[in-house]
Amino acid sequence: MRWSRQRPKRGRRRPIPPLEFEFVEDQQRWNEIAEPLAKEPRIALDMESNGFFHYKERISLIQLGVPGYTFLLDPLAISDFSALGRVIADPKIQKILHGCDYDMRSFDREWKYHFSGLYDTAIATQLLNTELMGLGRALETYLGVKVDKQVRLQRSDWSKRPIPVDAAEYAASDAAHLLQLQDVLDAKLKELGRQSWMAEECALMEQIRYEAPPSPEQACFNAKGTFDLEPGQLAIFRELYLLRERSSAEVDRPPFKVISNDALLAIACDPMISFDKIPNANRRWLESSRRQIEEAVARGRSHGGIAHPSRQKRKPSPWTEDSRHRYQAIHEARAREALTLGIAPSTLWSTRALE
Repeated sequence: MRWSRQRPKRGRRRPIPPLEFEFVEDQQRWNEIAEPLAKEPRIALDMESNGFFHYKERISLIQLGVPGYTFLLDPLAISDFSALGRVIADPKIQKILHGCDYDMRSFDREWKYHFSGLYDTAIATQLLNTELMGLGRALETYLGVKVDKQVRLQRSDWSKRPIPVDAAEYAASDAAHLLQLQDVLDAKLKELGRQSWMAEECALMEQIRYEAPPSPEQACFNAKGTFDLEPGQLAIFRELYLLRERSSAEVDRPPFKVISNDALLAIACDPMISFDKIPNANRRWLESSRRQIEEAVARGRSHGGIAHPSRQKRKPSPWTEDSRHRYQAIHEARAREALTLGIAPSTLWSTRALE
């Protein structure tokens, strides 16, 4: 199929970089693209979110690759993506992604779109090698394509408009090469007789669904370092954690960009600590929130202490001398078989299942 670039609207400059892609930012143009897209046998798919910059994460850019062309779709401007949902759910259209578990959870969270006809090139590399390859490494290894994965571009705020040209090129490049990468990987899997393995793994991946995170009242106990806190310190930490959560929502920033867990732990352990002695802390937030911090500490003290849930749920170890011997024997057998197959032991059999 021949895809044609839409002319930019008069008065709007849209530089045309060497990579062939189009930024689609209105419903009418998306509707024009969606109809022929549904007739493609396979498409490359990628997405970018804004979770590194905003309190509530959302998909901020969708990359669709077809032979010779890539579309960058703007979910912040296009209101109806139901046609994309039908493409994603259609088992006759193969969707090629790389390391797609996060993408699948995001599409489920955002629109309840569930994948069928999935091909994850990251899984393919695992079935061919002893290491898990990022997309950049896979492209260089199998296609000889060097993609500049600058951290600055990887950490872009994809909800900002207009998207800079270099960031748009970076986003488009991921989807642009996936079709060719799949061709090479699938040929190698076929040579080794592992295409059925690939199909099985991708079918399992299709079952992934978004799970809502625990409430802040519960999530605070998952913070590193809280298990070692005394009950009184833990009660203070929880109140500080909830204060940060409210502040993050108010300013629309991720909690870790407001103040670190380590800073909250320092205050919980020593409520009288001077703010200038807390390492790597957001001094501006500490000073502007001094009164709220003092109130949070007072609320924590009023609870009289709380026990960490993990301490309450601890059970005796199920391991016996015999089970440890069995584990060692299976562990060694897994290592030998993985070496024969030329894949990582964890790809052959996960450690959790082995245990």
